[in-house]
Amino acid sequence: MLSATDMPEQQAFSPSNTALPPSSAADQTIEALRRILVGHTIADVERHLILDTLTYCLGNRTHAARILGISIRTLRNKLNEYMEAGFSVPEPGQKQTFAA
Repeated sequence: MLSATDMPEQQAFSPSNTALPPSSAADQTIEALRRILVGHTIADVERHLILDTLTYCLGNRTHAARILGISIRTLRNKLNEYMEAGFSVPEPGQKQTFAA
């Protein structure tokens, strides 16, 4: 039977102990992502991800839902919420202009 002293010490996840080789470019990317994400709600980050993905797909909801790993119904419900809240949602075949 293993005792606590036989078990390897667990390390908390951090960019410095991941499997990626140390790289100033990787460190800069991680720091850039932190600056973008920290201080925003999950709902804000989710909205930006959904709208940016939809823009990338030129408004194609089926393609965007597939990329996001959500159902088309979930995507449509989210888009209806965003439109009701006053956010611009691109129509199929249309690129979005980023206003919010």
